Amino acid sequence: MSVQSPDRPAIGSADAPPAVPIYRALLPSADALLPYLRIIDANRHYANRGELVRRLETRLREQIAAPGCAVLTAASGTAALQAAILAQTGRADPARPFALIAGYTFVATAMAAEACGYTPVFVDIDPATWAIDPAALRHHDRLARTGIVLAVAPYGRPHDQQAWADFATSTGVPVVIDAAASFEALLRNPATLTGTVPVVLSFHATKAFATGEGGAVIWSDIEGLKRCARAMNFGFLYSRESRAAGFNGKMSEYHAAIGLAALDGWDATAAASARLAARYRAIAVRAGLGDRLILASEIASNYALFRADSRSDALASCACLEAAAIEHRFWYGPGLHREPYFAAHRPAALPATEACAAALLGIPVFPDIDEPAIERIIAALARTAP
Repeated sequence: MSVQSPDRPAIGSADAPPAVPIYRALLPSADALLPYLRIIDANRHYANRGELVRRLETRLREQIAAPGCAVLTAASGTAALQAAILAQTGRADPARPFALIAGYTFVATAMAAEACGYTPVFVDIDPATWAIDPAALRHHDRLARTGIVLAVAPYGRPHDQQAWADFATSTGVPVVIDAAASFEALLRNPATLTGTVPVVLSFHATKAFATGEGGAVIWSDIEGLKRCARAMNFGFLYSRESRAAGFNGKMSEYHAAIGLAALDGWDATAAASARLAARYRAIAVRAGLGDRLILASEIASNYALFRADSRSDALASCACLEAAAIEHRFWYGPGLHREPYFAAHRPAALPATEACAAALLGIPVFPDIDEPAIERIIAALARTAP
C-alpha cells in the first residue's frame, strides 16, 4: 500500500477527493445466502464437513478439476497449502530441510512451508512467466537437500502442471502448486492445470471466486487428499486417534454457503468481469497505455497491473496515483527475499524477481468500480508515461 506523505491530507479526509480503493470485495447478498443458511439451521451442523461443504466440493470438482481429480476445501488458502505440504512429504526431515520457493509471491507461501518445519530457500523466476522454471530448477545447488518445491502461479496465471509432474518424477522431489488466484484459469482449462501435482486455491474475499475466507486442494491422488483432510483435522482420520501432524484447517458450513451462492451467480459475475476488463482496456488504449496494463484474462480478474519501465518509473507513477487519492500496491512487496522477516534466508540476488517486484504495480479493480474512477486512474498513470 502507498505511504501517505506528511505534507498532504490523508486519503479520504475532508480536504482530499474521494479515495479509489485498491479493491472492494462484493460477496453474495443476504438474500442469496438465505436458502443455504436455512439448511444450516435445519441440520444444526456448522463445521466438520457438513452437507454444504460436501455440496461445494462436488460442484467445484465438476467445474475446475480434471477427470480423476477431487477437491478438498479448507478454512483458508494457507491452510490448504500447509495441508498439501504435509500430505506430500510430511514435516521437514533433517536430511531434506529446505523448501524451494519462488521469490516473487505473497509471504503466505513461505510461511506455510515454515509452519511445516521447512527452511525457505528463495528461487529466482523466469521474467516472461513471473514463475519458477522447472527445467532451471533441476540444477539448483540445494536440490539434493530439498524436501518440497512450492511452485507459484502469480496473479492467477496458468501454470504448467505437466512440467512440474515431470520434474517431481525425475528428481524425486515433491511439488505443490500455489495457484491461489487461479480459479478462473482452472475454469477455462481444468484438464491441463490439475492432475498428479496438488494445486492449491485461495477463496479469500479478495479473490474472483470467494467464500469470505477459504481455500481448496485439487489433486488426482485420492489417498493424498485423505492425508490433507487428516492434516486439517488435528491428525484424525476415521478415528479419534491422532496419527500425523495436523492443525484445524476445515471449512465451516457458513463459508461453504457463501461459496455455493457465489457459484449460483457465477455466470453473471464472469460476464461482468469481462465487461469491466474490456472497458478498462479501452480507456487505457485511448490514453496510449494499452500495452502497459495487464488485466483479465491474462491474470485473475481481481487484479489489474500497470507495467512500469523501471523502479523510478514505478515510483513516479505511485506519486501521481497518491496525489489523485488512488490506492495502489506492489502486491508481492519487494520479493520474499527482501522481507525483513526472511532476512536470514536472503540469497545474494534474485534479479528477475526484483525487476518484476519493482515494475508490476497493482492498481484498483473491483466489481463495481465505475468508469469515472477508471478514467481517473488512467489519467494519473498517463502523467508519467513516456
